[in-house]
Amino acid sequence: MTRMAPENANATPHHHSGLTEDEIFQLWRAALKDDDRLIDEVIQRAYDDMISFDRERAETVMSLTIRRHSEAGRAFRSLLGDIRKQATRSQAERCG
Repeated sequence: MTRMAPENANATPHHHSGLTEDEIFQLWRAALKDDDRLIDEVIQRAYDDMISFDRERAETVMSLTIRRHSEAGRAFRSLLGDIRKQATRSQAERCG
């Protein structure tokens, strides 16, 4: 698998690939799954964000996920959504 050079990381994306957003997402998902270091970074970032946002809730979500509880997905999505809302509010306050 080839990696994008750091100097090209902010290059303008090519929008004329003829692929749908879903197809692009599926390709990106497959690329992430094929790169253990990158998926580890994604998981580490999610973990760090969850713990710094609400440690107790993050630990509950991780416990549900580890135990394969039926509510794990809902709890995880809810926590990530709340983290995103806070980040959006923080960004608006900095810009506003």
